[in-house]
Amino acid sequence: MRFLFLLVLSSFSAIGQNSLHLHLQDTNKESLPFATILLKKSADSSIVKGMNTDENGDLRVSKLPLGKFTLTIQSTGLKSIKLNLEEITADSKIELGIITLSPLSTELAEVKVTATKPFIERKLDKTIVNVENSAMAAGNTTMELLERSPGVIVDKDGNISLRGKSGAKVMIDGKISYLTGADLANYLKNLPADQISQLEIMANPSSSYDAAGTGGIINIKLKKNSNIGLNGSANATFAQGIYARESAGVNLNYRKNGWNWFGNGSVINRTLLEKNNLVRNFRAQNEVWENSFAYKNENQSTQLKGGVDWYFSKKTTLGILVSGNFNQYTLRDGLNKTTQNTTTGDALFRLNTINNVGNPSQNYAANFNVKHTYDSTGRELTIDLDYARFADNSTSNLKSQFLTGNFKPLRVDSLLINDAKSFVDQYSFKLDYVIPSFLKSKWGTGLKSSYVQTDNDLRFQGKNEGDAQFKFLTGQSNQFIYREQIHAAYLNTERAIGKLSYQLGLRGEWTAADGISEAYTSNVKDSTFHRDYAQLFPSAFIQYDYSQKHSFGFNYSRRIDRPNYGDLNPFVFFLDNYTFKVGNPMLTPQLTNSIELSHTFLGAFSTTFGYSHTTNVITEILKQDTEARKSYQTTANMAERTNYSLGFSLPIPIKKWWTNNTDIYFNRAELTGKIENTALSPARNMFYINTNHIFTLPKDFRFEIGGNYFTGGLESAFIFGAGGALNLGIQKTMLNKRGVLRLNAQDVLFTSNPNVYIKYGDLDIVVRPRQDSRVVRLNFTYRFGNMSIKGARVRATGLDAEKSRVKTK
Repeated sequence: MRFLFLLVLSSFSAIGQNSLHLHLQDTNKESLPFATILLKKSADSSIVKGMNTDENGDLRVSKLPLGKFTLTIQSTGLKSIKLNLEEITADSKIELGIITLSPLSTELAEVKVTATKPFIERKLDKTIVNVENSAMAAGNTTMELLERSPGVIVDKDGNISLRGKSGAKVMIDGKISYLTGADLANYLKNLPADQISQLEIMANPSSSYDAAGTGGIINIKLKKNSNIGLNGSANATFAQGIYARESAGVNLNYRKNGWNWFGNGSVINRTLLEKNNLVRNFRAQNEVWENSFAYKNENQSTQLKGGVDWYFSKKTTLGILVSGNFNQYTLRDGLNKTTQNTTTGDALFRLNTINNVGNPSQNYAANFNVKHTYDSTGRELTIDLDYARFADNSTSNLKSQFLTGNFKPLRVDSLLINDAKSFVDQYSFKLDYVIPSFLKSKWGTGLKSSYVQTDNDLRFQGKNEGDAQFKFLTGQSNQFIYREQIHAAYLNTERAIGKLSYQLGLRGEWTAADGISEAYTSNVKDSTFHRDYAQLFPSAFIQYDYSQKHSFGFNYSRRIDRPNYGDLNPFVFFLDNYTFKVGNPMLTPQLTNSIELSHTFLGAFSTTFGYSHTTNVITEILKQDTEARKSYQTTANMAERTNYSLGFSLPIPIKKWWTNNTDIYFNRAELTGKIENTALSPARNMFYINTNHIFTLPKDFRFEIGGNYFTGGLESAFIFGAGGALNLGIQKTMLNKRGVLRLNAQDVLFTSNPNVYIKYGDLDIVVRPRQDSRVVRLNFTYRFGNMSIKGARVRATGLDAEKSRVKTK
């Protein structure tokens, strides 16, 4: 801590340093965000530093190299310019003022762009995956895109882990997604990768982000357009797995007279085959119970997003953003077979459960944003007001057939109807204030308050076949209401002192939560709880540039994971009479401290060592009533979890036309705790490799081959086996660069479904999932209108961690 204090103190006493500032605009006096600026040596024109203007068209840099240099300024569709700079000294203050770029041509077809972003980029605090032009991204879903991203593993239930750490949070354009668990998995499976520009992978986020998310953050940045007029794109995809899948989408942007209107939408129809086999060994009873099912899941999804930015003045922008998702999940005549066998294979008992599910759900969200820039230094204030609502209405009908081992009826069939309604309302206020040059450092501070209410109502009705009417089952039915408020404040500072640069932050959060579980019978008492706690979350990022070739980094963060709203529900969801899932209203938050050491060679090749320690771990576990032969999944707090990781990133340019990026990780996970009276201490090592090769071919063809492989590891309290995937893709650019035709194949060898092993206490279970993961897709995308239109602002809204915890099943 003394070292961190000295770094902060140095912000007040360090001497000055050189700097450069300019503002870039076009001939219509519209700012040019994210333009490329190259600093080159005057002697040989070799590139020394690459830079980009910010979203306001400004460039502010410091700690420039000393000597004589030129500046090349580029922006797509505009003429590049070259400026000769005065000799840069240690105290140079270069102010270039406003620079205007003129149009290159009125016809897009005459513009030839020869430079492309690398598929994977490394930054101080994040890894960036540029997926916009990837052939393997076209026609895929976002979940499939995450599965092939460096360091990311998606398990059989759609849970996402990052560098071996579970609990990774997913953000969309800087805001945490609405959903988690099965709901988040379904959303990502229905979000087309064609709408995505970049993935930002942050193993240790800074204090400016919500403290929630001990497993890191993955930010999904949607495509934006970039001057005056109308433009957009349309795409369509046909895919074939076991069943056909179709999707179509459109993206529009119109900008004129200080107003920018934008919107996009997509329609998806996905039919999947979900297969699973579960074997439970009751060794003391000399029995083996086998459960198997093959479900045809039908998913229809419509997603809409729209808004407007009003550039009220050069310093003030107002914006409104609304979005909605409408989803229908249907399972027709799903058959789940359970067989009780002896260890010699003789069938003793059979249970067939026929399941029909209808699950419509809707998500609505609205954001009002104000951004004000005070002066040319970039001092700015941002305010966000947010509201979001999630509504889920699931109905399932289960018919249970009880048979002898010889398929003879054992008793009359039973019928069960399950109605589960869930409503989540979320409100948020967020304020962020940035001072770029205060006390020789950049400072940021902010406040946030949020309020969430969930209302979950679960009702069961049952009867035997032949009975006149259903009976309301009060003992199994329940209503759970949860209210939570979180208030937070943070302070960040960052500074470069010679070869040393750092960012330090501190976030404080106070949480108050109340829950009540209301029974539908007087024989069962209502249960309530109240929680009230405050926590501090420091973070630190330190980098030392030893030389032009070698750079060293140190990251530290403390973060929290609060229980998902759905995991708190004491509801019971049935697969059959012997296999089900139960919520746990007694869950408490988990806390994680993470440290990361890194070395970067030549600004590209990196080695990273990571360590994290989590207490009060929120863990998915299985419990078993051996006498009744019932197994059920729930979520509980365990003692602690420790993760060690060693990673290598190898972006190797093999040839001018052949680029490659390979990530290799070694990970060890250790979990300790108790499940009821059984001590538990599973530990596993995992080797993981992810590689992607891009071949630029003549006549605007591009071929990609990539894949990943992992040896198995530990997820929650479960051990999973080895797996991986081989992916292929090819694309052809046509129609004057406006059309792109892509063909890709995912999981060609059908190897991405590892087995899961659960063995502790009296549990001895093997799960063999076989998802419909081998898919071939054909996609066509066409861009129309003025391709140089500046798009809508990408902004983070206020409902961050709260949205991430919606989970209803």
